[in-house]
Amino acid sequence: MDNTNTGKEALFSPGCEPVVEDEERRRLLWLMAEYFRTIGCTDLKARLPGFMPPPILSGTIEDHRPDFTCRQSDSARTPIILEIVTPGMVEDPTTENRWSLLSSAAKLYNAELHFVVPKWAPRGAVDPVLKRRLARMELTANRVWTV
Repeated sequence: MDNTNTGKEALFSPGCEPVVEDEERRRLLWLMAEYFRTIGCTDLKARLPGFMPPPILSGTIEDHRPDFTCRQSDSARTPIILEIVTPGMVEDPTTENRWSLLSSAAKLYNAELHFVVPKWAPRGAVDPVLKRRLARMELTANRVWTV
């Protein structure tokens, strides 16, 4: 039996499939990867073709792979864990476990937790909805980017 990958799976490196298949998330992630590369961050890992994917974080309920990680150019080389949030994800209950794990990992690794949302969506601004949801979950983001 032939076990080679077929279809989309063969086109993308393991670890980036869910982001690559979602055009809006992919576009925002490319923008942020290029931004962090431009400002001199190092050890860039992204769920995009051409990048090493970030390592999988082990959780008690589920394991998750961040969308993007890097190290800042400050003296501490502070890590960043970055999550892309589209309008459809902002109220999705399945993201709760993922975001809690990313927040725990940020604390564990003394990393900054950043979220990226589109500047505009048909239903209105996404960032205030995300900030309210994170507050309800008792999670703190170092920065919410609107791009």
